[in-house]
Amino acid sequence: MVNYKALLSEIQEVYLTDTAPWVIGFSGGKDSTTVLQMVFYALSALSREKLSKEIHVLFNDTLVENPAMVKYVDKQLEEIKAAGKTELFKHNPELFSVVKVTPKLEDTFWVNLIGKGYPSPNRWFRWCTERIKINPTSNYILNTVNRYGHAIIVLGTRKAESPNRSAAMNNYNNGERFRKHTLPNAFVYAPIANLYDNEVWAYLLQVPNPWGGSNRKLLALYKNACSGGECPFIIETGAQSCGKSRFGCWVCTVVDRDKSMENFIDNGDRWMEELLTFRNWLYEIRQQRYQHVPSRLESKVKFGPFLLKTRYEILGKLLEMQEHLSVELITLREVDYIRDFLKEESEGRVEKGMKEFLFELPTGKQVATLSDFNILQTPRKRLGPMSLKQAKLIKSQSVSSDYTQSTRVMYHEV
Repeated sequence: MVNYKALLSEIQEVYLTDTAPWVIGFSGGKDSTTVLQMVFYALSALSREKLSKEIHVLFNDTLVENPAMVKYVDKQLEEIKAAGKTELFKHNPELFSVVKVTPKLEDTFWVNLIGKGYPSPNRWFRWCTERIKINPTSNYILNTVNRYGHAIIVLGTRKAESPNRSAAMNNYNNGERFRKHTLPNAFVYAPIANLYDNEVWAYLLQVPNPWGGSNRKLLALYKNACSGGECPFIIETGAQSCGKSRFGCWVCTVVDRDKSMENFIDNGDRWMEELLTFRNWLYEIRQQRYQHVPSRLESKVKFGPFLLKTRYEILGKLLEMQEHLSVELITLREVDYIRDFLKEESEGRVEKGMKEFLFELPTGKQVATLSDFNILQTPRKRLGPMSLKQAKLIKSQSVSSDYTQSTRVMYHEV
């Protein structure tokens, strides 16, 4: 049986150990809610004199979070901020802050997928995790470290979440309360590391939420999503990304099916059907067989970014769906940035339709590229791992009609 009083005492002791500010990772799920709730109760029992170092509640908004979760979390953040400043740190509100970080404009999911033409992520090319999850949180933590010399990252990670999570935590275990983070002068504290799911829910459903939120609503969200686990608060390369988690990005194509969104729909959120259809389409256009080159070349083929026409189509469908659902799916800044990319590439096209371009690289290697624009006349000079910078165009020619429906660039060594 869990001794919750002992846990609260430990949190108090750790808080008073040094002067390092705390950065508490909050995703809105059960584990991060449990940790933050315990921190509230533990610190509220301390005297005002002892509440002297900063608390930063940090939420990472990837800008493609499940809309149902975004609505819930935004309300939670407002309530957490109000309670933290007017109750917990009433004596010094500046010590308590709630921060929502987002990716840099050039790193957002839509800018990379549509603007730069990255293919939909899969388990082998999960380009999104570092850009939209790790970097924004790491940058905030680094800025905190730079201001104060060091910082403590408080997370709701638990060994019982999954075998992978347990193994990762054991690998980092040094037998002490803090483990060293990969970021310089940053340390991780995981107060509920040894709790099981039922113990977490028992705490949440028996202990009132200190900022006035409803843990019953959180339970209802979990019931509607139905299986899996929450999208973890990721701060390190190599950590398990969302994939099968229920509260991850609604556009995630790492897995074959988004069962969590299917469950939301089955449990009454019918408006998400358009989101699911769009997500499945993004998955399908990455898989389509008609974009493959002849079998004799399959071993040499590399797949690069989506074609220009496909990226226009993705943007059009996304904006149409956003208007129909009246839910922000892409920001205006992203749309303007993407349109600049697409316009620049459109102006660099030699002619419409698929063509094959034969290039010679500085190394002497020759590369044949199937594309709907002349890559050398555009600022985008990279296709997957193959750089075409300083490549010499030898010739171009029309290709067979087999390729006219292709949805992305293909290239192979000659």
